[in-house]
Amino acid sequence: MTSDVTEFHRLEELVSDRSSRDANCAEMVATYYGLANDIYCAGWGESHHFPPFNGEASLREAQKAVECRLADRAGLRPGKKALDIGSGVGGPALTIAAHSGAHVTGLDLSDLRVNQARTRAAEAGLADRTQFVKGDAQAIPFPDETFDAVYSFQAICHVPDKGRVHAEIARVLKPGAVSLGYDWLAKDGLSPEEAAGFIEPICRHHALSHLSSPRELTEHLRAAGFEAVSVGDASDEGSLDPVWSLLDQADALVDDDEATPLLRFMLQGIRALCEAARAGHFVIASWEARKPG
Repeated sequence: MTSDVTEFHRLEELVSDRSSRDANCAEMVATYYGLANDIYCAGWGESHHFPPFNGEASLREAQKAVECRLADRAGLRPGKKALDIGSGVGGPALTIAAHSGAHVTGLDLSDLRVNQARTRAAEAGLADRTQFVKGDAQAIPFPDETFDAVYSFQAICHVPDKGRVHAEIARVLKPGAVSLGYDWLAKDGLSPEEAAGFIEPICRHHALSHLSSPRELTEHLRAAGFEAVSVGDASDEGSLDPVWSLLDQADALVDDDEATPLLRFMLQGIRALCEAARAGHFVIASWEARKPG
């Protein structure tokens, strides 16, 4: 318990402003997930992303549906190799490996989450079709032209140099291969006051460097050399309203006066997300882009 308290105080220091988050990204992300990982898994399962919903799907059904759609869009099948940026505890990678037959490599900054992903892969009988490694997406630890697809589910938002991540993705993709995924973004054209009031609280309470905008994401992809660049909104694939309702329900279950400092911190993050999303200032974007070749 004393160790957790010390770690939480350190997390508060690390996330306090953007300059600290940028300078200490690896430590910040590892510290955040070291503290929050069990809460994520208890509340959100093995896939830590917000999916668009269709019909009466459950959370897991919606997550699995978007993961399988992504695998199909990427053309993944047996013999193909994919890289998952920010793979967490392995949920999407395992779904995609099982669905497509492709080999999936997960890359994550957290030792804890890499180890849990390896354990889950073994338990699912997918250790031969997956591997999980610790590494920084700003310096992907694989040779040029290794992968047939690179994807990410709402993880690049943690990284300070997002342009560098997309350049690294382009480097490790084979010619003609695709980069695609989802990420947390700030709406284009926010005023400084809107960014400070709506976006900064999200970044601080979710250990994110900063949020790019759709325009900036498009620029990063084009600067990395991609063609056929498409940046859209995940809500085009289904409704995100159930996500905010589920977060409201989680918030309602906790009494702030009885919650631990960490849980109160995470509840503030939930409230910041829901408020910004409902105000239209926070966007879950989708992208797809192809390396020339």
